[in-house]
Amino acid sequence: MQRRQFFKTLGGSAAVGALGAGGILPSSPAQAGENNFAEVPAVNPGDLEAYFTEEKLRRAIDTTGSLSGMKFEVVAYNFPSWHPSPYMEKIFGKGWTEYEPLKNSRPLYPGHLFPKYPLWGYFNEADPAWAEREIETAAEFGIDVWMIDWYWHSGTMFYHEQLEDGFLKARNRSKLKFALMWANHHWNNVYPARSVGEAATLLPQLHSEEDTLRAVDYCIEHYFPQPNYWRIDGRPVFAIFDLNLLLETFSKDQLRRVFEKVRERVAGAGLGDLHLQASHVYGGHEAELKSLGFDSATLYHTFGWTYGGKPAGGRTPYGEAAVHTIESWKETAAKLSVPFFPDCPVGWDDSPRFGASAHMVTQRTPDQYERLLRAAQFFAAASEAKPRIVFLSAWNEWTEDHVLLPDTVFGYSYLDTVRRVFGR
Repeated sequence: MQRRQFFKTLGGSAAVGALGAGGILPSSPAQAGENNFAEVPAVNPGDLEAYFTEEKLRRAIDTTGSLSGMKFEVVAYNFPSWHPSPYMEKIFGKGWTEYEPLKNSRPLYPGHLFPKYPLWGYFNEADPAWAEREIETAAEFGIDVWMIDWYWHSGTMFYHEQLEDGFLKARNRSKLKFALMWANHHWNNVYPARSVGEAATLLPQLHSEEDTLRAVDYCIEHYFPQPNYWRIDGRPVFAIFDLNLLLETFSKDQLRRVFEKVRERVAGAGLGDLHLQASHVYGGHEAELKSLGFDSATLYHTFGWTYGGKPAGGRTPYGEAAVHTIESWKETAAKLSVPFFPDCPVGWDDSPRFGASAHMVTQRTPDQYERLLRAAQFFAAASEAKPRIVFLSAWNEWTEDHVLLPDTVFGYSYLDTVRRVFGR
């Protein structure tokens, strides 16, 4: 059976409904009929012009250099919303997790593979036993580090239970390093929302010098001294998602002073110098990152088009998105004053959060992702940025459809690509 025929048989209401009827998938929702699909602009299934081929890979990046003997550090983003967290339970009810909008998602066009079903079921990542299984799998398939999204809003924390109750209590935790990305953005109700603009703010992010230092003090007490905390050149890595939001509160001079105090706190605790990383939102300040106090940068996901850049309710083939990603690496690195590390998105589809107003990446397949991973290798090999680090987004972003964990459509095939490319 040809690939296009195979994926067509998997899509739509019949395939997902059949899986649910078999009793192997928990909480399978009823599916909409063919006549109830949302009006979403079509992408021709199997369109070779949209596919990320070997030829397109060679056109996008120089693949003639040798990678022999080169070692790469592989860092996967981890979005820890797959366990009950007391703050969220206060709002949505006892036992709520972000699995709920995933379970309640619906296919929006024929061939749309939603809901997505985790192959392991809807497990609790804050349970040390499940954390051990995740750690074992990540290490086995070639991942060195989890960059864990960390939520601190003026002392209010949520989703940290995955790290503190699960990962750090796992018996095999030494097999995987971890670091934090402070997801310092407003927290909105997208469970679901009609659109980005209509999502109500649940918890605003209010920056101040005092609160930033409190956040870092918490990290010094609980995370940075851990023996498997990730370091670059011996320096603990602390990533920040949204620089631009910080600059809405602080002037550039004020932010420099805040970062200097942050470094003094870390050094004063006997942990050496801190490695600050800009993770995503810093547009317009690329050339200033070094002077502001950052040591490196990456782009956490280049497909997040529901949040701007592409029409709401549209679809973009993975091949087009992959070429866009490689170009964004080049353009961003050329503007930066600090080393840049590439990130490889698995996919993008946050329709469980935004329904038909989401802009979705379609036709993703493991072989195309493997080519993107190879592109990142060649990019990192030719870059002056050292060590050679490649980011993956993401380990478990189920409600945005970029997931390395096995599901009931692709199984372990995305993890297999990571292991093939990085030689484990």
